[in-house]
Amino acid sequence: MLRKSGAQWRRSVAAGAALTTLLSVVDATGTVTTASAASSDACWATAVTISACGGMSALVAAAKAEGTLNLTADPPTWANYSSIIKDFGAKYGLHINDFNPGGTSAEELSEITLDKGKSNEPDVVDVGTSFAIEAVTGEPGLFKGPIFAKYETQEWNELPATWKNTQGYWAYDYSGVLSIGYNASVIKTAPTSFASLLLPEFKNAVGLSNNPTSSNAGFSAVYAAALDNGGSLNNIQPGINYFKHLKAVGNYNPVEAGGNGDAPMADKTVLATLDWTYNQLSWQQELRSHGISWKIVVPAGTPFAAYYAMAISAYAPYPAAARLFLEYMYSPTGQNLWLEGGAVPATITTMQKDGTVNKAAAALIPPFKGVPAIPTNAQATAAKALVVKEWSSAVG
Repeated sequence: MLRKSGAQWRRSVAAGAALTTLLSVVDATGTVTTASAASSDACWATAVTISACGGMSALVAAAKAEGTLNLTADPPTWANYSSIIKDFGAKYGLHINDFNPGGTSAEELSEITLDKGKSNEPDVVDVGTSFAIEAVTGEPGLFKGPIFAKYETQEWNELPATWKNTQGYWAYDYSGVLSIGYNASVIKTAPTSFASLLLPEFKNAVGLSNNPTSSNAGFSAVYAAALDNGGSLNNIQPGINYFKHLKAVGNYNPVEAGGNGDAPMADKTVLATLDWTYNQLSWQQELRSHGISWKIVVPAGTPFAAYYAMAISAYAPYPAAARLFLEYMYSPTGQNLWLEGGAVPATITTMQKDGTVNKAAAALIPPFKGVPAIPTNAQATAAKALVVKEWSSAVG
């Protein structure tokens, strides 16, 4: 998902093994009075687990009393958010707001702090790892962390320790693999590597979902380029150099490609994008109506993958609905909705073991070879700092 900009940003072997495993497998609630609702909200506003305020039935009742859930930076085509929002709202009878659907991870953090006390304060955010870390540690000059609320879903213990904040502030929810999507109606030779995108036929045609200094998807494309050009998870500099070269030969197009929909691809302003497999799958379906054959390739070499983290705002106006949404998204139902959108759910290993995974949806994930490289929290934080420092002067 594109996810926001400015001082902003928006989505281990064990993680790689989970992704690789997925490919091998392919193969009543009551009413609540106003007084009790207020009391319930006070409890859920600080609840760290579902048992703290009475369990699932109490949580559902409290969320229904609130009647609303605020989300932000969740484009309808991003990892199946359209179906997720529709299904969750229908199941519990809640009105769902999705403010700033084309936003970035950085903007999500900004909204939590700037909209505190307002009706459009986000209840739940879905951000890249470095932003999740920043939300807990704080960002100098902008806010002091943490700005997330602690909450551990019933599936908390199913996630490896490295996939969640040790204090309970956030946890990974889904991931994707960085891929190249391209207009096969125009580009006749499949771009199988980052080097392919330097060819003359990609003149002014290669786009990112958003600026890498504010978008986790854009940042991850730089990371993937680094791995394919002599860099490593500890050295993202070759990725920055790659995009500097891509711009120098005239092939980099700075237009937002996919962050706010498929328009740049539909009008052929952009002929190729570097983005997550799940976004590419969504655009592939959308672009058929424009007569465009959009194909997807995971670049040769070490595949790059990253998880997005879900968390609750410390100032959530609808705290019960926020916690109910997390319980829903980490349940097999919610995790399969990620899978149906082309994303790899965080609890995929448990779901495979329990037989609750949607195998038909898993079969649609674009194939790749090898174990994906996924940066640690420390590596992602250091890499982000370097991109923020150098991107403007190197690429613009």
